[in-house]
Amino acid sequence: MPKYELMYIVASSISDDQIPSVTDGILKLIADNGGTVLKEEKLGKKKLAYPIAKTRNGFYELVNFEFPAKELNALSTKVQNSEGVIRHIIVNIEEQLERAEKDLAAQEKMNRHRAEKAQGRPIPADNGVMAKPVEAITDENLDAKIEEALREDLKNV
Repeated sequence: MPKYELMYIVASSISDDQIPSVTDGILKLIADNGGTVLKEEKLGKKKLAYPIAKTRNGFYELVNFEFPAKELNALSTKVQNSEGVIRHIIVNIEEQLERAEKDLAAQEKMNRHRAEKAQGRPIPADNGVMAKPVEAITDENLDAKIEEALREDLKNV
């Protein structure tokens, strides 16, 4: 079964005494629809970035669970319609990890190319042809590079 992460916000209009009953209701929804709760984390009451339904504060809750994929839309609808829940999001953790690995591989490739370019080594282009090596600018050849650029600029005038 795929693993998911649910984060939801309970409105501040719900009293602190009633929050455990809202949380238990969400956990019961997951269990009744064939899911298994792996981890539950109460993040506490925090100020919202912007008012939602005339509410400035909310109680944040994070739940990791396994759940059948075909029932996920029904669960999302039930969470959305739960009393006191003003926002929620469900994320597939496995897809998130796959995306993070792809992003990390792409980032490492870019960093490797940057390091090769900084060292003046030729970099293979996407079509396999080597790009022209870039000469590193140092204090010794800086004046020569400036003079060369000025000469090129004067030729183009």
